[in-house]
Amino acid sequence: MINWMLFFSTYGVVDEIGSQSWWKAIISIGTPFFQKLDEENCLVTFIWQDVEGSEEVSSIANVLLDINSLTDHHSWAPFCLNRFASSDVWLGQLTVNSKWRGSYSFIPLTANQLPHVAQKKGGDSTKAQRTWWVDVVQNQTHDELNSLPAQISGWGISSPLHLPNAPEEKGWKEWDQGILPFLSADQIEPVHWSSLMLNNQRNCSLFSTAIEASAPLVILLDGQNWGAASGTLSVLQYLTDQQHIVPAHYLLVPSIDGRTRWQELGCSSVFWQAFLDELLPYTLQCLAEKNASILEIIIAGQSLGGLSAVYAALTFPDDFSKVISLSGSFWWPEENRVNGSMLEQSERELLPKGSPVEKVRDGELDVHHLRAFLTVGSGEEDMCLYNQMMYDSIQQQNGDVLLETVHGGHDWLSWRSGLVNGLLHLMPASIELKYFRSK
Repeated sequence: MINWMLFFSTYGVVDEIGSQSWWKAIISIGTPFFQKLDEENCLVTFIWQDVEGSEEVSSIANVLLDINSLTDHHSWAPFCLNRFASSDVWLGQLTVNSKWRGSYSFIPLTANQLPHVAQKKGGDSTKAQRTWWVDVVQNQTHDELNSLPAQISGWGISSPLHLPNAPEEKGWKEWDQGILPFLSADQIEPVHWSSLMLNNQRNCSLFSTAIEASAPLVILLDGQNWGAASGTLSVLQYLTDQQHIVPAHYLLVPSIDGRTRWQELGCSSVFWQAFLDELLPYTLQCLAEKNASILEIIIAGQSLGGLSAVYAALTFPDDFSKVISLSGSFWWPEENRVNGSMLEQSERELLPKGSPVEKVRDGELDVHHLRAFLTVGSGEEDMCLYNQMMYDSIQQQNGDVLLETVHGGHDWLSWRSGLVNGLLHLMPASIELKYFRSK
């Protein structure tokens, strides 16, 4: 049994837990709280205030702690906070690797949303369990006691968790502290792509840190996630100004919807041919109007986008050679490997049939031109295995590849760091532009 009064006193908080003065002290400190346990692990204390008040008046029966890639979404018994006495205070502690960086959120539940209630109603099936998660995640909320900016992604709103030994994030620390300016709309050029080959249209964005210059073009797949609001462009401008990376042009190519994304980024030669025949010439024209041009192309993407980036370089070697793959979906095309199906260990360790991984290993796709930066999170389970497979296949065929495994998950916070690390690796400012291979 945790002596919470003693615990909080170590932080100088001696007021009665749940009192106004106690909450004032907690807010001034900020959450979560970290305690180093040993060289590898940290005890993390999470606190959530019940907005409805104490147990006597609140409808909240429990609060799930959802940590990206640490919380088991296939379980009927995920980690929950505990209400302190009958107060409005919910508390929980977890031991996490001290190098971890990732997002987390709270999911308050009413009595009829408790997992054992849903399990009794829907049966103990995987489908019922997933239906329950999809339902309760609608209650997701960020940690309002966390002083860092909330994160908004396809998984909803969350808060950042940067443990004490997490690697340095160049640029992002300054963004989180509010040091970097927010880019205005006139600094970003809209590029409308109406594709005859794909029979669709979307609004892309072009941002440049290279004024009237020939410079690398960095393609950011799922571009809607990398726009000005995310801080990415401000960070890229800062890293350029600080001479960490070379000046470059950045083309943000958004996904249209989930179904189209699956079709286009799941190893589609049609998508990349359309890019080369339609979007790239128009981008060149836009740059030429500003006395700028493209020196080479780097493709960056996460998840399916990471797979697509590598696929593009393997399939169009005369056009692409440098790629940044963040948590690449190298299980493709065997969707059963990630949709919750249980595979035997021996099956999981086999290369996915017909995948780029298998074709590289068998020598069907040449990698001698390739320079690839791969990254994956330690919390991504089998994704680590498939990224290792991709790395091994490229390396065995004498391709230039680097794989970084970080203490994180399938998560924006991992990907934003990975993008910067990939750019530092592929186009550091210490290398003069004349040494880049021109297309």
